This record gives sequence, structure tokens and C-alpha cells, in this order.
Amino acid sequence: MEKIYKDRDWLYKHYVAQGESAPIIAQEAGCTSTTIYNWLRKMNIPLRVCDKPYHNRDWLWGHYIELGESAPSIAEKVGCDHSTINNWLHKLDIPIRWHNELYHNKEWLYIHYVKQQKSIRVIAREIGCGHSVVRKWLHKMDIPVRTRGDGGFLARRNSLVLSPQLLRWIGGELLGDGCTLMTGWRSACYEHTSKYKEYIAWLFRQFTDSGMEPTGRIRTRQDEETGAITYRQASKSYPELVDVYKRWYPEGKKIVPKDLKLTPLVCRQWYIGDGHLAHPKRGRPSISFATCSFDKESVEYLVKELCKQGFKATRWPSNNYIGLSVHSVQDFLEWIGPCPISCYDYKWEI
Repeated sequence: MEKIYKDRDWLYKHYVAQGESAPIIAQEAGCTSTTIYNWLRKMNIPLRVCDKPYHNRDWLWGHYIELGESAPSIAEKVGCDHSTINNWLHKLDIPIRWHNELYHNKEWLYIHYVKQQKSIRVIAREIGCGHSVVRKWLHKMDIPVRTRGDGGFLARRNSLVLSPQLLRWIGGELLGDGCTLMTGWRSACYEHTSKYKEYIAWLFRQFTDSGMEPTGRIRTRQDEETGAITYRQASKSYPELVDVYKRWYPEGKKIVPKDLKLTPLVCRQWYIGDGHLAHPKRGRPSISFATCSFDKESVEYLVKELCKQGFKATRWPSNNYIGLSVHSVQDFLEWIGPCPISCYDYKWEI
């Protein structure tokens, strides 16, 4: 298939007549800028001394004045910094737009500064002006300016997207051995303890794939009385996890949120953490959940949600556990799917 940049007329039109740069032409032709330069030489098309389209006043005037494009959008198009475009606007005596700029729009400024929590310097850099200009317009628009402490926190904080999938993972683990901890009044972390180091490592690989990264190494702890060894790992601190903490620990004690939906993933992770498969000498295998750390209301809510999924579940008043009917064991294990990690295979061995 003939490459379009091998056509001299096409290449001349774009490079000379329209004044496009080699990188822009390369993008259109689906090749590298080096290839375009090579073919310009092969076709004896004179190379510009400085192959920058924004050095051409007519080109820059057309994009900035006639098309109304912003300096950042032009910079992105030609592959340079917006400050470079601003400098050439001054050099070529093209009037800078000081009215109708984005930061004159209160709604735009509110979205970027308050909702998206961008700093004044970041906004100024994006729209190509001084940070003092953005600060002045925040005051004019009566948008409260953050304190230096808040600004420093936003600049240093970690960021996390709490996708529905990640929330299901966290929900399933919080029903079992997981917990969230406040690491300050503006951020929280997720922490997990298990008797299997293999499981901790596997679990945080799943979390990392969803954007929640671990901090430090897996820690080992040995109980002084029993000698039992457990492993613990925590995530980085994220402001987004504060809402998760408040939802699960509204008064400092873990409860089951009344909007928690029991999906196969949630129940699989819950079963791995606190589920138990019993094999009596006489009778069929049974499943129970160690829910004694939850209050009665939370356990009754879980029973109701399990019954909604078609399983026969009851709360055992003697220890506040949840028991599944022996008739629901096989259906439950099929519903949550196979065991995802070998160290817990025994919980699926009927």
C-alpha cells in the first residue's frame, strides 16, 4: 500500500502551502516525524530554518484570533509548552485575549479549583497566565481560597478512584479481616491481616491493579502466648477512603452499611476471611460465618441479604454467627465461584 507522504504534491501542500510542522504531518500520515523529514529531503522540498508553525504570524493569528483557540490547546497541537505560545504571541504582536478568558467564568473556575481541587499554580499553568491573576479572580468571584496547609495537603496527597469493582473488593474484605483506619482528619488507609502471607501479597496485587497501592512491606507478628504468626499489610493513605471509613465506622465501631449489596465477589472475599466449612462425621457439610464482632442489627441485615439471593441463612443467637443451611452449601459455593488462591482451597473442598 502506497504511503501518502510519498506523494510530493501532498507533502508540498501540507508542509509548504499550509505551513504544517513535520510532527503534525507525521501524525496525519501515521508515521514518525523522522520519516517525514527524510521524504522532504528525497522530494527536494526545502526545509524551513525553524520548523515551528507558531513562528509564522499568519498561522498563529489564524488559530489564536480567527479560530479562537487557547494558548494551551495550540501548544498541545504543536507539541510545546503554552508559555512558548504566549511568548510568540507577544513577539509577533498578536493581541492577547484578556477578556472572555476561562478564569473569568465563575462556574469554570469553581469546577477546576473546588470540585477538581486543582491548585492555583496548576490552573494558571493550564490557561497560560500568572498565578496571581487566578488568585485575584477567585477573590472577585467570591470563591474561598484554600489555606497554605490545605494547599500543601492537596499537592502531596495520593489520589484514588473508588470504582464500583474496588468498592466491592473492599466491602467483601471489611466483612472479614479487613479494616480501614484514619491516618489524619483528611485521609484514611486500608489494612489487612491474615495468617497467610501468600494471601496478603495476592490481595494487594488485586488492589494495586485497581489503583490502591500498598505502603511499606508485609509485616510479621507472632503472638506471645500461642506462637501463632500473622501477616499485615496497609495501603497508602487516600482522602477518598475517608468516606469508606465513615460508612463502615460511623461511631468508631465497625458495622455493616445498610446499602451494602451482597454480590458474588463480595461474598467470596467475605467467605475467605470469616467463612468456615464444617465436615461433621455424620451429616452433610455446612457453612458458617464468624460475625460475632458485628452488632445484632448488622448480622440480621446480612441474613436478610443472603436470603434475598435464594440461600437459607439464619442468625445463631448463642454466638451471633450466621449459618447456611446444608441445602444451600453447594449453591453458595457455585454462586461465589472457584477459590482464587490455593491457600484457601480447603474452604471449597466439599
